[in-house]
Amino acid sequence: MRILISLSLSFFTFSCAIEKSENTLDKNRFVDPSKTEDILLDNEVLRDSSFIIDKYPITGEVEVFDSQEKIPTPRPKQLFSAASPNEIRLHKLGEIRWVYLGQEPSAAWPMTIGFLENNDDLGIDSFDANSGTINSKTFRHENVDSKFVFKIERGLQQSSSEIFVSQLKRINNSWQIIPSDESKLDELTNEFYEYLSSSGPSTGTSLVALNLNATNKTEVITDEITGLSKIKLKINFPRAWAALRRSLLLAGYKIIDEDRNQGKFYLEYSLKRSLLDRRADITSVEIIVKELSSKECLISTSLDTENLDLSEEIISQINQSLS
Repeated sequence: MRILISLSLSFFTFSCAIEKSENTLDKNRFVDPSKTEDILLDNEVLRDSSFIIDKYPITGEVEVFDSQEKIPTPRPKQLFSAASPNEIRLHKLGEIRWVYLGQEPSAAWPMTIGFLENNDDLGIDSFDANSGTINSKTFRHENVDSKFVFKIERGLQQSSSEIFVSQLKRINNSWQIIPSDESKLDELTNEFYEYLSSSGPSTGTSLVALNLNATNKTEVITDEITGLSKIKLKINFPRAWAALRRSLLLAGYKIIDEDRNQGKFYLEYSLKRSLLDRRADITSVEIIVKELSSKECLISTSLDTENLDLSEEIISQINQSLS
């Protein structure tokens, strides 16, 4: 009798071990990442799928357990913040004047409003928070009606702003931009720069201008055919060319030649392959700026898919240095 009971207990324990082992194996099997959310919900782990956020996606490919198919996973987006909220720079490019501010547009909005309200010669005539535009009151300049227009936009980097300033004159009931050498533009932008520098970082934000924070000027995209990363800039070609040149120098690259008409920078780059690597050595790399439209450009390298890792590294360094 004791022998029979002992054998029964042993068989029961062995059966439980097998069942537990099978359940453990089943839980640890790889699954299709796209179905993870459904599995969690089916098992009531999470009732609200909106809280599922993958902050650290795996790059490369994931092999599904029940299939021979390899599922490509997206690369994490590259986000780069402004260096400091105290950072303020005055920029000039041709007839364009703007101030770079290391804060969100919603914080730059009340600071710009404050500058105009505290300026006895100007003041505010109208504004549109949706477009980020602020118009000063009309004043007389060289016997014609004139005004200043401030345009606040998101900067190239995260948590930064670009405040563009222009002077217009009224000719036949229409407003036209005045060339900088015939206007008070440089004088006013210098005053505006000094005002922002002395004011320090803004501690407040404008609720009406929060929508300005949502627009990004820089986006890293992946070519659907080659898989190579490229940088899309929502700025015109002259600015994109100047910004790229500056970012290349900041990243430590040596520019051996440049052709603005072709939109190309030629970089000195030395990469010698190992004896087992049949790929050719690299002595230089071209960085290309392509104008997509009057307000959009695309930055890429001349490298092909065989040198994807090197191209990704260069694009990443350029993206970090852009400002």
